[in-house]
Amino acid sequence: MSQPNRLICITINGYRKPGLSDAELHHYLCEVHAPMAKPFLEKYGILEYNVIDNFAACRPHAEYLQMSKKLSDHDYIVQFVMKDVEDFRRVWDDPEFRKNVMPDHENFADTTRSGVCIGYVNSFLNGGRDAEGRWKD
Repeated sequence: MSQPNRLICITINGYRKPGLSDAELHHYLCEVHAPMAKPFLEKYGILEYNVIDNFAACRPHAEYLQMSKKLSDHDYIVQFVMKDVEDFRRVWDDPEFRKNVMPDHENFADTTRSGVCIGYVNSFLNGGRDAEGRWKD
């Protein structure tokens, strides 16, 4: 399904569950949910799992840099990088993942507002990694 030597990235633009503060969301995403999801992602060969906070404290930086007239209003971004989308399909279809991790989204996310995009990674500055995402010597 994927193209040779091109990594795939699934990106979720997430919105917090109403009532959670920035600090509560960050704690839950990074200290509760990510450790719960990580073993399944590793098991099925997901190469990267990143959580990016888009909190109010950081938004003035975008304004200062004049990057855009419109600031994105989502609260966080989650990225999964993989060689083949089927790797993520195996995560999603794992019975234990479906039983334990998927329902956990309701504890921190407004799943009615969150969105997803899937695309190929086109990396122009990658911190010394090769096309497969491995660190170069």
